[in-house]
This record gives sequence, structure tokens and C-alpha cells, in this order.
Amino acid sequence: MGRLLSLRLAAVLTVTHRVRVADAPAHLLEIETTFSSSTGAPLPTPFVVFMPVWTPGSYLVREYARHVEGFTAEAGGRDVRSLKVRKNAWAIEHEGATEVRVRYRLYANDLTVRTNHIDESHVYFNGAATFLTAEAAKDAGAEVVLDLPKGFRVATALPEVADREVATFAATSFDELVDSPFECGDLLERSFEALGKRHDIAVWNNEYARRVDWDQVAKDTQTIVEASARLWAGGEAPEAYLPYERYVFLWHVSPRGRGGLEHRASCSLQVKPELFTSRSGYLDVVSLIAHEFFHLWNVKRIRPEGLFPYRYEEENYTRLLWWFEGGTSYYDWRIPRLAKLATSAEYLAHLADSIARLEDTPGALVHSLESSSFDAWIKAYRPDENTLNSTVSYYLKGEVVCALLDLEIRHRSKGAKSLDDVLRHLVREYGAKERPVPEGKMGDVIAEATGIRVDDCLARWVESAEAIDVNEVLQHVGLVFQRTARDPEKAQLGARISIENGRAKVSAVPHGSAAHAGGIQTADEILAIDGRRIVEGRFEAALAGMKPGTKVQVLLARDGLLRTADVVLEAATPTEARIVPRPDATPEQRALFSAWLEDDFASAVAPRDRR
Repeated sequence: MGRLLSLRLAAVLTVTHRVRVADAPAHLLEIETTFSSSTGAPLPTPFVVFMPVWTPGSYLVREYARHVEGFTAEAGGRDVRSLKVRKNAWAIEHEGATEVRVRYRLYANDLTVRTNHIDESHVYFNGAATFLTAEAAKDAGAEVVLDLPKGFRVATALPEVADREVATFAATSFDELVDSPFECGDLLERSFEALGKRHDIAVWNNEYARRVDWDQVAKDTQTIVEASARLWAGGEAPEAYLPYERYVFLWHVSPRGRGGLEHRASCSLQVKPELFTSRSGYLDVVSLIAHEFFHLWNVKRIRPEGLFPYRYEEENYTRLLWWFEGGTSYYDWRIPRLAKLATSAEYLAHLADSIARLEDTPGALVHSLESSSFDAWIKAYRPDENTLNSTVSYYLKGEVVCALLDLEIRHRSKGAKSLDDVLRHLVREYGAKERPVPEGKMGDVIAEATGIRVDDCLARWVESAEAIDVNEVLQHVGLVFQRTARDPEKAQLGARISIENGRAKVSAVPHGSAAHAGGIQTADEILAIDGRRIVEGRFEAALAGMKPGTKVQVLLARDGLLRTADVVLEAATPTEARIVPRPDATPEQRALFSAWLEDDFASAVAPRDRR
């Protein structure tokens, strides 16, 4: 009943957000939002407005309202009292007015795909981190009016309102507003057409971005778009599977980090400039594009029950992020392979690295994949010194599990079905019909799509935290995963070490490691090993020539005090991870491989980075 009333009020509430740069060097935006009753009736009393605490696609309460400054309100042409009633909400005492206007400044100096950043060169903002909505009409649409510096152009998926003196854009709902970030400035721009639809690339124009070949990026992005649509269409007309008239790729090239955030008709992408300087780096860029574009279907239109509808003031729990993020991570490399942007060997090298990282995560044997999904709000975006031991990434393990599920379905169906059939079933039976995917029912969904039951695999790989025997599955396509050490006699302390200003600091201690057994703790500074001083952070030099099983005395500093720890060195973690062809692969296994990666079995050779 409450949601129905909200929808009715949303239909008669007119909302306009005016955005201007208040102080670019201080990273301040000014927002003026007007709420008007289109019927002439007084606004609800009390009139409460709120800002979301999180944004879809990034599962952490980020407390966006903490960046609000100088909140004021007026009604009927005069100042009225506003009272903060929650951490992110204000009640306006409008005394029966038909229109309320609020103003506030917003600090915007967090350059990520899910937050806001402005300076003299550009303005980038996300809806959830910027705009208020009315508690009585949470679904109300809005117009966004941009008062920007002269010469700034605007990139967003929202349609522009025609015949306005100032750039104005319209969202039909608050969901659409939240789902449509803005990038404004002297943009670097490219456009291309794919399957009859327009696609725009808009890039923050900075020194790093000007070094990138955006024509090549546009060409490869077009290839990804077309390959993705063909995959989802499965033999039907691929253009029918692009559910938009225009799609926008918003780009930031910056040393500050890497990330992406999906939206229904756009995505935000942020990468470090060095990724464009090597083959492996550029493949990472390509996979990021493929990942966020794949979300166009998987999580934006096909949504789990736990995220349906979005509730912006609280955590939205789901146990299915292993599929919606992990499955997307599986396809973000498989699609470039199918599009011939990556070779089979490069794909297998990537998959081998992912399996190795999973094996090196003790938390994978503690925290199940579905529990990792459910606990995203308290674990995934809040890593600490014990994260390695206490949880596993649903991106990483989800990718590996989905790759294995694909191979298992192909094997059990004798090549007749695959995980691709699950995608098509999901988009047709859930996405197109706006039905949420039920929690805990992926086994049934897979069976509906393929006729194959994989409940035993889901019980072992998703619901429990037991170790996964990847070779049990890789053999279905004639492959084997191998790990080797370059120097099998090399020894290690067993702790994760980071070098900070030339000092060797312990960043993590895996449970069961030699360091753990010897009592070494996170944040310890390693000063010397068996009398060999750590000089300028050259930690490995102190272990040179030592063998596994050697007992050493470690001199360390903890909380400003010196102490020693006796550690029995362990064998170094294998550094080489490869997936290679089995010499005894059968014709049936070779055929499954060829269907999986659309390549000849002889291509399954995994070289390292090609520049």
C-alpha cells in the first residue's frame, strides 16, 4: 500500500534539480532542488526529502549525505525551517505550501565511478551521490538543469529536453536519475553505430587521456557490443537484444585507480594510463568494457529478487552476486575471446591466473560463495588485514565457478547445451518479463534453460566452502591446470609483505603459513632475518640461498618495540600457473573445447604477456 501511494504522489510531483559549480578548486557543487505539486494541492506534511546511502552496482553503504553542506529550504518565497531527521534526510516545515525549494553545497573530490569529482577541467557526478528525492514520492522523475562553465559539453544517457536555453535533461523516475551519471567538460568524444544503434564515447580530457588511441578503443568497443548482442541473441536478430536507442561510455583515465559501474544505457569506466602501454594491460581494458556492457542485461534488466525493487536507504541483500558479478566476470574475458580480440591462449592464461589467485586465498575455505555475496555490504568493499583469511571475492571465485559450470553443462549435455543457454533463458523469461530471479533457485533456472541438473556442483562450489578440484572439470575439454615454481628450492616466510618508504611491513598473514606458526602479525616491520638486515626494502635478498625447512630468527618491530620470532621457512608459492592441453585428450574433449572457445584445440597454449 505504501509503494502504491508513493507511485500516485510521484505522478503529481514535479521535481527540478539545478546543478552549478560553486567553487571548482574547492570541489564544490551547488544543488537547488524544487519540489512542486502539479495539481495545486499542498505538499504532504511533513515533507521529508532524503539522499540515497548507496548506489546500485556498488554494494556498500557510502553515506553520500556526509558531503552535504549548508542545507537550507524555502517555501512560498520565504525561508522555512528544515530539521534533519535522519543521517540522510531532512523534514521541511512548509506550512501548506505547494512548492518547496532546497539548496545545498556538495563536496565532490572522490574520483571513482560511484562518487563525484569536479575541478577546473570537468564535472562528473552520479545521481545517488548528488540528488534528493521526496520520501512521499520516492519514484518521482525529475529534470536536471546544468549551469556549467562556458564551453563545457555534457555526456549522459538521459535525453535532453528540446528548446531550453540552459542544458536540461529529463528522467522519468528516480531509478533512471540514479542510473544516469553525467560527465561534463571539454570532452574527448567518439561515436559509432553498432547494429543500428548509436554509441557515444565521452572522455575526461586530461593529459593521460590525450595519449590514448580512442579511435582504436571505439573500434574494439564496437566489436564487443556486437559480439555481446550475438551471444545473448543466440541465433535470433542481435539488434533486438540491444534494449536502448543510444548507449554512452563515460571514461576517466587516471592514476587514481581502476573500476567500472554499469547502468541501463551507459557505464562509467576508470583505468590507469599504464594499462594502454602493454598487450596484457590493454586486454584488461577490453575486459572492463566487456564487463560493464554485459551488465546491461545481467543485473540491470535481469535482477535478483534481493535487489528488486531498489531500496536506497538500506542494504539490499542477495546471495546471487556470485552469478551477477562472478558470471559477468567470466563473460568479460570470454566475450573478447569470441570477438577475436583475445586469443584462446590469452584467455586460458587469464583463467589460470584466476584459479591460482583463488587457490592462494585461505578465506575461500572459510566463507562460501553465496555467503560472500550476502556479506558484500560488510566485507567486499571493506578489506582489512584479515580479509585474506576470512572471505573470498565473489568476482574471483564466481568467475572460476561459472567457467566450470559452463564446461560441466557442456559435458553433461554432450555439447548440446552451455551456460550461454542460461543467459538467453534469463533474459527472455526474467529480464523481458521484469521478473526477479528468485534467491536460492539458480539450480532450477539452469535446469529450465538446459535440461541439466548441476545441483551437486552448486552445493560444492557455491553453497559450501570446500576446495574445488578444477582439473576434474577441465579434463572435459582436454585441459589441465598446472602450477610450478621457478625455483623449487626457494624458501619464503609465508607473510604478505608491502614495502613502505623502504621498510618491509607485513600486510597479511595467511592462516597456516610459516609466518603464522612463528607468531608474526600484520603491521609488524621485518628488520632482519638470521642477522641479515633488510636494506631499502630488499626483503628477498635476506632470504637468498635459504632452503625450505630452515629455522631462522626474525627480528621485527611491533608497536615501537623490538622482538624476535623463530620461523621455519616454507617452500615458495608456485609462481607459474598454466592451463595446457592434455596429451591424451579425446576427440570428444577436443570438440567441446572448440565449441567453448570457438578455436582449434591446438591453440590451447598459454604464453605470458605479449607486448
